[in-house]
Amino acid sequence: MSSPATLFVIPPEIIQHILAFCHPLDVSALSRTCRAAYDVVYSPNDQYLWRELIIHHFDDPRKSLRCTTSSIPLRYDWKMELQRRMMSSSIVLNARGISDDQLRFALETFISIIDDASPMSQIQAVPSNGLRWLACLLHQSQILYRQPPQELKQLVARLSVYFLFSDADEDEEYAFISPGQRTESRCFAYDLRNYNMGNDWGPYLRDGSVNWLHVQHLMTVIWANLADLPERWKNVRPSVGLEATRAFSAPDIASQRDWAGVEGTWRRYVCFMDYRDLFSFNFSNVFRGPRNKAYFTENVRFREATRLLEVKLKVVARDKLKFSNTDDDPAIRNPLYPSLYFHGTSRGVDGNGSVIEGMVKMGNDGAVRYKFVSCLKGFHT
Repeated sequence: MSSPATLFVIPPEIIQHILAFCHPLDVSALSRTCRAAYDVVYSPNDQYLWRELIIHHFDDPRKSLRCTTSSIPLRYDWKMELQRRMMSSSIVLNARGISDDQLRFALETFISIIDDASPMSQIQAVPSNGLRWLACLLHQSQILYRQPPQELKQLVARLSVYFLFSDADEDEEYAFISPGQRTESRCFAYDLRNYNMGNDWGPYLRDGSVNWLHVQHLMTVIWANLADLPERWKNVRPSVGLEATRAFSAPDIASQRDWAGVEGTWRRYVCFMDYRDLFSFNFSNVFRGPRNKAYFTENVRFREATRLLEVKLKVVARDKLKFSNTDDDPAIRNPLYPSLYFHGTSRGVDGNGSVIEGMVKMGNDGAVRYKFVSCLKGFHT
């Protein structure tokens, strides 16, 4: 009697091709059934199976912006990267305690998935498999809603900035911004001590990298304020969620000359306190101040303005600018992304307009930086 036919009489190349369409955890489970299965999955010297599993279930990192614009060839360990992602998934879904090292490992893995996302196609908008997988995982996890250790707050804030404000049902889009969160973010955003020469008057750390905690507070203030506006404003709110982080996700990205997609029409949201209230919050003893949260929670007269501006920008030569301080920081230069200079107009719904101009550059940390001034009736802001 002949021996019964088994899967492993098929050439291993075909078996690997079939396995490439399976979930990575199912492939791992198969490898533990017998020696032959283990050999098919783990023995080949090449990384064909691991590469195909990543491409089918995530994005091809070779097509990511950081790869296609880098002068250094990509060296990618497909097996290690896939195992890293599966391990991170297991870590954040673990109902038991997560160590600080495990949390750092998972956060860095998730941010790398965002960096590896394929750019948005201008022909057909195809969702990113990697970002869809990550969004589903973060919806099931609680890692962004727990108090992280001090050394991991920047990583948690960065992932939160990418993901939050898209984690609620459509009819409760902003319900999860609690009054306490809003007050904490207002206290941080309007604290003038957080703006100085050391951080270039913005949300940056001393080393020049982005201060993601600062950015998170700014976003919380703006989104909570947008939620207070009438329903008719809902259609002009900016896109949110991981898909909005993809390269070229903004419509009508221009030519290679305009690598940042500066030219075009933008919506600019501005939130601010009356300058007298700002001074009072920072320097007076009102409401047990200065800088006491009671200024926002107990002050029935406190008001915060929110403005939507239409901004039209055009890339110009540096010598065409009249008002901006466009001195480049020699420590922040990227030959692949030369500094861009722009000029344009900014106009509110009330019809009042101003001239706006500035520059865009790529930071050493890979974050795009805008620096601009507005000039209204001869006054700079």
